[in-house]
Amino acid sequence: MATKDVIVSKLPLLGDGELVGRAQRGEVEAFADLFDRHRDRVYTIAYAVLGNPSDAVDVVQETFLRAFGKLSRFHKDGAVSAYLYRTARNAAIDVLRSRKGIQTTTLDEADGSPKPIRDPGDNPEQALRRRTNEEALVLAVSRLSEEHRTVLVMHHIEGLSVDAIAKELSVPAGTVKSRLGRAREALRRKLLGTVDLG
Repeated sequence: MATKDVIVSKLPLLGDGELVGRAQRGEVEAFADLFDRHRDRVYTIAYAVLGNPSDAVDVVQETFLRAFGKLSRFHKDGAVSAYLYRTARNAAIDVLRSRKGIQTTTLDEADGSPKPIRDPGDNPEQALRRRTNEEALVLAVSRLSEEHRTVLVMHHIEGLSVDAIAKELSVPAGTVKSRLGRAREALRRKLLGTVDLG
Protein backbone atom coordinates (compact mmCIF):
# COMPACT_ATOMS: atom_id res chain seq x y z
CA MET A 1 0.00 0.00 0.00
CA ALA A 2 2.81 2.40 0.88
CA THR A 3 4.52 1.72 -2.48
CA LYS A 4 1.35 2.58 -4.39
CA ASP A 5 1.03 5.85 -2.42
CA VAL A 6 4.62 6.77 -3.29
CA ILE A 7 4.03 6.11 -7.02
CA VAL A 8 0.85 8.20 -7.04
CA SER A 9 2.58 11.09 -5.28
CA LYS A 10 5.38 11.10 -7.91
CA LEU A 11 3.11 11.06 -10.97
CA PRO A 12 2.58 14.83 -11.09
CA LEU A 13 6.35 15.20 -11.56
CA LEU A 14 6.28 13.16 -14.77
CA GLY A 15 5.96 14.60 -18.26
CA ASP A 16 2.98 13.87 -20.47
CA GLY A 17 4.97 11.34 -22.52
CA GLU A 18 5.89 9.29 -19.47
CA LEU A 19 2.29 9.44 -18.23
CA VAL A 20 1.07 8.19 -21.62
CA GLY A 21 3.53 5.30 -21.46
CA ARG A 22 2.40 4.35 -17.97
CA ALA A 23 -1.28 4.66 -18.89
CA GLN A 24 -0.67 2.36 -21.87
CA ARG A 25 0.75 -0.18 -19.42
CA GLY A 26 -2.49 -0.02 -17.42
CA GLU A 27 -1.60 2.46 -14.67
CA VAL A 28 -4.93 4.14 -13.98
CA GLU A 29 -3.26 6.86 -11.89
CA ALA A 30 -1.27 8.00 -14.92
CA PHE A 31 -4.36 8.62 -17.04
CA ALA A 32 -6.03 10.31 -14.06
CA ASP A 33 -3.04 12.62 -13.81
CA LEU A 34 -3.28 13.48 -17.51
CA PHE A 35 -6.94 14.31 -16.91
CA ASP A 36 -6.14 16.50 -13.89
CA ARG A 37 -3.35 18.26 -15.77
CA HIS A 38 -5.36 19.14 -18.89
CA ARG A 39 -9.05 19.25 -17.92
CA ASP A 40 -9.14 22.98 -17.08
CA ARG A 41 -7.64 23.95 -20.45
CA VAL A 42 -9.97 21.55 -22.28
CA TYR A 43 -12.92 23.07 -20.42
CA THR A 44 -11.76 26.61 -21.27
CA ILE A 45 -11.56 25.74 -24.97
CA ALA A 46 -15.01 24.14 -24.97
CA TYR A 47 -16.55 26.99 -23.00
CA ALA A 48 -15.01 29.60 -25.32
CA VAL A 49 -16.66 27.90 -28.31
CA LEU A 50 -20.00 27.04 -26.71
CA GLY A 51 -20.70 29.63 -24.05
CA ASN A 52 -22.57 27.02 -22.06
CA PRO A 53 -20.98 25.50 -18.93
CA SER A 54 -23.03 22.30 -19.05
CA ASP A 55 -22.15 21.63 -22.70
CA ALA A 56 -18.50 22.45 -21.98
CA VAL A 57 -18.40 19.84 -19.20
CA ASP A 58 -19.91 17.30 -21.63
CA VAL A 59 -17.16 18.13 -24.13
CA VAL A 60 -14.50 17.59 -21.44
CA GLN A 61 -15.92 14.13 -20.76
CA GLU A 62 -16.17 13.33 -24.49
CA THR A 63 -12.61 14.51 -25.11
CA PHE A 64 -11.09 12.31 -22.43
CA LEU A 65 -13.25 9.32 -23.39
CA ARG A 66 -11.94 9.62 -26.95
CA ALA A 67 -8.39 9.98 -25.65
CA PHE A 68 -8.76 6.88 -23.49
CA GLY A 69 -10.13 4.95 -26.49
CA LYS A 70 -7.09 5.93 -28.57
CA LEU A 71 -4.55 5.54 -25.79
CA SER A 72 -2.72 2.69 -27.52
CA ARG A 73 -2.12 4.91 -30.58
CA PHE A 74 -0.36 7.71 -28.71
CA HIS A 75 3.40 7.94 -29.03
CA LYS A 76 5.30 8.48 -25.85
CA ASP A 77 7.14 11.41 -27.47
CA GLY A 78 3.99 12.87 -29.06
CA ALA A 79 2.10 15.91 -27.80
CA VAL A 80 -0.97 14.52 -26.06
CA SER A 81 -1.98 18.08 -25.17
CA ALA A 82 -2.30 19.01 -28.86
CA TYR A 83 -4.56 16.00 -29.42
CA LEU A 84 -6.73 16.88 -26.41
CA TYR A 85 -7.12 20.55 -27.33
CA ARG A 86 -7.88 19.79 -30.99
CA THR A 87 -10.40 17.12 -29.98
CA ALA A 88 -12.08 19.48 -27.52
CA ARG A 89 -12.32 22.25 -30.11
CA ASN A 90 -13.74 19.92 -32.76
CA ALA A 91 -16.20 18.32 -30.32
CA ALA A 92 -17.39 21.75 -29.20
CA ILE A 93 -17.87 22.87 -32.80
CA ASP A 94 -19.85 19.68 -33.46
CA VAL A 95 -22.12 20.52 -30.53
CA LEU A 96 -22.55 24.05 -31.83
CA ARG A 97 -23.44 22.76 -35.31
CA SER A 98 -26.06 20.47 -33.82
CA ARG A 99 -27.86 23.30 -32.06
CA LYS A 100 -30.89 24.77 -33.74
CA GLY A 101 -30.08 28.19 -32.27
CA ILE A 102 -27.49 29.71 -29.98
CA GLN A 103 -28.19 28.86 -26.35
CA THR A 104 -26.35 30.19 -23.37
CA THR A 105 -26.75 29.87 -19.66
CA THR A 106 -25.49 32.12 -16.95
CA LEU A 107 -22.77 30.85 -14.68
CA ASP A 108 -25.27 30.60 -11.81
CA GLU A 109 -27.42 28.14 -13.76
CA ALA A 110 -24.56 25.67 -14.06
CA ASP A 111 -24.64 23.94 -10.67
CA GLY A 112 -21.62 21.78 -10.11
CA SER A 113 -19.72 22.89 -13.21
CA PRO A 114 -16.36 24.68 -13.13
CA LYS A 115 -16.57 28.45 -12.91
CA PRO A 116 -14.01 31.07 -13.89
CA ILE A 117 -11.64 32.07 -11.11
CA ARG A 118 -12.70 35.21 -9.29
CA ASP A 119 -10.37 37.73 -7.71
CA PRO A 120 -11.01 37.32 -3.98
CA GLY A 121 -10.51 41.09 -3.68
CA ASP A 122 -13.52 41.82 -5.88
CA ASN A 123 -16.33 43.63 -4.18
CA PRO A 124 -19.88 42.62 -5.24
CA GLU A 125 -20.05 45.38 -7.87
CA GLN A 126 -16.72 44.34 -9.41
CA ALA A 127 -17.71 40.68 -9.35
CA LEU A 128 -21.00 41.45 -11.12
CA ARG A 129 -19.22 43.59 -13.73
CA ARG A 130 -16.65 40.82 -14.31
CA ARG A 131 -19.33 38.14 -14.66
CA THR A 132 -21.37 40.30 -17.02
CA ASN A 133 -18.29 40.99 -19.15
CA GLU A 134 -17.38 37.28 -19.28
CA GLU A 135 -20.88 36.36 -20.37
CA ALA A 136 -20.90 39.10 -23.03
CA LEU A 137 -17.53 37.90 -24.37
CA VAL A 138 -18.54 34.24 -24.50
CA LEU A 139 -21.84 35.07 -26.17
CA ALA A 140 -20.06 37.29 -28.73
CA VAL A 141 -17.51 34.55 -29.52
CA SER A 142 -20.27 31.96 -29.89
CA ARG A 143 -21.97 34.18 -32.48
CA LEU A 144 -18.92 34.50 -34.72
CA SER A 145 -18.69 32.43 -37.87
CA GLU A 146 -17.18 28.99 -37.41
CA GLU A 147 -13.93 29.89 -39.19
CA HIS A 148 -13.49 33.06 -37.14
CA ARG A 149 -14.35 31.34 -33.86
CA THR A 150 -11.96 28.50 -34.67
CA VAL A 151 -8.91 30.71 -35.28
CA LEU A 152 -9.66 32.85 -32.22
CA VAL A 153 -9.88 29.82 -29.96
CA MET A 154 -6.79 28.21 -31.47
CA HIS A 155 -4.71 31.37 -31.14
CA HIS A 156 -5.95 32.99 -27.91
CA ILE A 157 -7.12 29.97 -25.88
CA GLU A 158 -4.92 27.12 -27.15
CA GLY A 159 -1.97 29.47 -27.63
CA LEU A 160 -1.06 28.21 -31.10
CA SER A 161 1.05 30.37 -33.40
CA VAL A 162 -0.24 31.56 -36.77
CA ASP A 163 2.03 29.02 -38.51
CA ALA A 164 0.80 26.15 -36.32
CA ILE A 165 -2.82 27.10 -37.02
CA ALA A 166 -2.10 27.31 -40.74
CA LYS A 167 -0.56 23.85 -40.69
CA GLU A 168 -3.44 22.31 -38.74
CA LEU A 169 -6.13 23.93 -40.91
CA SER A 170 -4.16 23.35 -44.16
CA VAL A 171 -4.41 27.00 -45.19
CA PRO A 172 -1.72 29.64 -45.83
CA ALA A 173 -0.46 31.65 -42.84
CA GLY A 174 -1.74 34.80 -44.54
CA THR A 175 -5.26 33.34 -44.50
CA VAL A 176 -4.97 32.69 -40.77
CA LYS A 177 -3.78 36.27 -40.15
CA SER A 178 -6.65 37.60 -42.22
CA ARG A 179 -9.22 35.46 -40.37
CA LEU A 180 -7.77 36.50 -37.02
CA GLY A 181 -7.97 40.16 -37.98
CA ARG A 182 -11.55 39.84 -39.19
CA ALA A 183 -12.51 37.78 -36.14
CA ARG A 184 -11.09 40.38 -33.76
CA GLU A 185 -12.87 43.18 -35.60
CA ALA A 186 -16.16 41.26 -35.60
CA LEU A 187 -15.73 40.55 -31.90
CA ARG A 188 -14.96 44.22 -31.20
CA ARG A 189 -18.13 45.28 -33.03
CA LYS A 190 -20.24 42.72 -31.17
CA LEU A 191 -18.83 43.81 -27.81
CA LEU A 192 -19.04 47.57 -28.45
CA GLY A 193 -21.24 49.02 -25.76
CA THR A 194 -21.77 45.70 -23.96
CA VAL A 195 -18.54 45.41 -21.94
CA ASP A 196 -18.17 47.70 -18.94
CA LEU A 197 -14.51 48.55 -18.45
CA GLY A 198 -15.50 50.38 -15.22
